[in-house]
Amino acid sequence: MTNKEKLSFDVIVVGAGLAGSTAAVMAARGGLNVVMVERGVTPGSKNYFGGALYTHSLVDIYPDFFSRKPPLERPVTETGFWFLSKDGMVRATVQGGKINSNPIDAYVAQRAKFDAWWAEQAKKEGVFLIPKTVVVDFIRENGKVVGVMTDRPDGALYAPVVIVCEGVNNLLTQKLGLIKHDFKGNATALAVKQLISLPAETINTRLGLTGSDKGLAISVVGDVSMGLPGLGFLYTGNDSLSLGVGVTLDALSAAGIKPYELLQRYLNHPMIAPLIAGGQLMEYGAHLIPEGGWSTMPQLYTDGVMVAGDAASMVNAMHWEGTNMAITAGKAAGETAVEAHKKGDFSASTLSAYRKRLENTFVLKDLHQYRNMSRFLHNHPEFMDVYPNFLNDALGMFFTGFGKPKKQLYGDILKSLTNRRPLLKAVGDIVAFGRTVMGI
Repeated sequence: MTNKEKLSFDVIVVGAGLAGSTAAVMAARGGLNVVMVERGVTPGSKNYFGGALYTHSLVDIYPDFFSRKPPLERPVTETGFWFLSKDGMVRATVQGGKINSNPIDAYVAQRAKFDAWWAEQAKKEGVFLIPKTVVVDFIRENGKVVGVMTDRPDGALYAPVVIVCEGVNNLLTQKLGLIKHDFKGNATALAVKQLISLPAETINTRLGLTGSDKGLAISVVGDVSMGLPGLGFLYTGNDSLSLGVGVTLDALSAAGIKPYELLQRYLNHPMIAPLIAGGQLMEYGAHLIPEGGWSTMPQLYTDGVMVAGDAASMVNAMHWEGTNMAITAGKAAGETAVEAHKKGDFSASTLSAYRKRLENTFVLKDLHQYRNMSRFLHNHPEFMDVYPNFLNDALGMFFTGFGKPKKQLYGDILKSLTNRRPLLKAVGDIVAFGRTVMGI
């Protein structure tokens, strides 16, 4: 094949998810010829996500975002934690106040719909999309990446910059030798979920919402994970509920629990089952989540290549942040590609500006701060079992302690804790949690 026969671009983006489509549009805005390669039939077609998207990142890319009529579900007007015991629940949520911002900070979305729309916005700005195509390897010249090889006949694509946004199964990133670690089961969670159809009025009544312009984004702690390191979730769509649970792979394996059994147990919980009674199953799926964050992050760049999104372990499980990190990282990668073309230099030295950009955002700052969270939860299973159950017992006793001397009541509450966890160890747990959260 001669140089004239080469199918060449300025930038190749691998993956048309949130990070990929963002990187592509930022590069196109800089005047570059961009191709985006997506292995799904359409962008988002393989995505089982039904969670929250964060407004700040969306309007950062499209200031007129809401006027474009994006396929969003309900705004998040109530958020927080539900703490499950085996037969009870404590709700700690917030609504109004800072949650009632304009625009609302977060919206529930179905990624199968949203990713296709997000990619369509990139196409409108000149990005060329190639769907149903798998990138199988890189093309190298003199040891440097100069393109990719796809599974199509004569499937070579050339560009001096490749932005890899391949998702959690980062086989291409591994081919580049950028992974610093072996696969870690305690840093990767398997999330299983169901999307359940219910009338909007039923959802509003059961969850105490005053209208379809109100919505919930809830993290569920405690009995949902059977004491294993993990969390449950509940999100309200327009006429659906997305419920699921994510637990680290090594914990699932060690416990010998099948993921669908864990999910069904959650859905059958006496506090959860009434919320979905009579609903129709619309979708069932599972997805890996790279919760290792900072500790499992690969090197983010090399000669001719940058890595963004889930492929780079950009997930903050503590705050359920990943979508906004992907968008912010995609933006930084696209801008760096434009800068590299202006310099005519695509070396690792030039592309290191990508990481420098991210260091000035919340992405790397937060991932570094929470760098020990996965290890903390692995070493402190009490936060998944002991404390949620104690919280239910303690508040249950407090609000039913009528006709009882209150000194005895508080003694019983303390005993409920110390029967589960010695007081000094409980204090140590709280201190350790605080140090982990603060990144000390």
